[in-house]
Amino acid sequence: MNKESMCETQLCISYTDFVDGAQNSLTWYDIMPGDAVQISGDPDPRTAAQVAAELLSSGNLEQEEQIDLIALKIMNGCASIPEFENWAELAFRMSEVMSNHLTPSGKRSIRMRAQRLNFYLQMIIDRDLPASLTEGVVAETILKGNKPWDYMQCADGFWWVTSDDKNVHYRANDGTEQHWRLGLPTQIDIQHDGRVAVGSFYTPGAWLGDGGEWEFLEHEQPVILVFAYKGKTFFLDYTGKLWEEESRRLVAQDIVPQVHFARYFDGVIYVIDNNKFGCVTSFSLDTERVEHHSVLPVLVCNDLVACESGFYLIDKQQGSVFKFDTNWNYKERMLRFGVERGCLQDPVALRLYDDHLYVVSWLTAHLTELKKF
Repeated sequence: MNKESMCETQLCISYTDFVDGAQNSLTWYDIMPGDAVQISGDPDPRTAAQVAAELLSSGNLEQEEQIDLIALKIMNGCASIPEFENWAELAFRMSEVMSNHLTPSGKRSIRMRAQRLNFYLQMIIDRDLPASLTEGVVAETILKGNKPWDYMQCADGFWWVTSDDKNVHYRANDGTEQHWRLGLPTQIDIQHDGRVAVGSFYTPGAWLGDGGEWEFLEHEQPVILVFAYKGKTFFLDYTGKLWEEESRRLVAQDIVPQVHFARYFDGVIYVIDNNKFGCVTSFSLDTERVEHHSVLPVLVCNDLVACESGFYLIDKQQGSVFKFDTNWNYKERMLRFGVERGCLQDPVALRLYDDHLYVVSWLTAHLTELKKF
């Protein structure tokens, strides 16, 4: 089939539009390998494998043009794709590049190009993973809204936060729903009094409420996490500072340089800075001790669950749930990257409820339920 015929049966976009589109995370990753999309105007006659081999051997993995060329050729189904043996290494290196540029001084164009290519590479790599990785899936649904950030189930219903105009949502078990706009939320957590705390990586402060009146927790920095410890309320802000809420006493600082997500379990805060590659940081309120835990093969952890048997982690770069024991030794993984049943795309939130794990995919708004393993 010639290019003209292909563009009659597929969406055809130009190379210029593909590489120079608005770097908006809500749209940048909208097309994936396997979609009915063809990119015209490839300026380079080399195969995907040849460009990838040159990039890996160059010593400079931040070459935006080379990154884009590989992504283009993967989208167009370049015939050399199955022949190249180092896609996994390139995905690992692109993940490092992405993570390295997740700082205030990082370069957005490099970060987003590296991330897009990583997603494309995961589509290639995970095709060869065993189908047994998805056998534990119980159900899949789609959350209402665009690009969801977090999900939380409770006895009378469930909460989720999205990237929409109304971005905090609650659905009761009887089917009734409520929706609010509260800043730009990225996290939601249950409180000891039954209220929820809505935190954000983007907007200052946080919100607390139960679906009726909302109380604003005022703070000059974005507040990621709000929780109770020994009868007092504490909060962790974007800069890695931990505060007692009522007295505004600074309890700890510089836990990590920046906080993307955080969870509280049994006296310990687990802090995720996506710039800390292959690492999760914990802070014990009992001992005030900071520990850094290597979590490879997880590259960029997006969320975790701590339970008596160990930890479950999701990776922004890979479409799997990873299990670790209580000493942070990796044990096994479930699920994979892709679009089929049991596949994830940019998993962003992970919850444990009634011995089932719930995973939210940011790119597709899928909520995947699987058995605890």
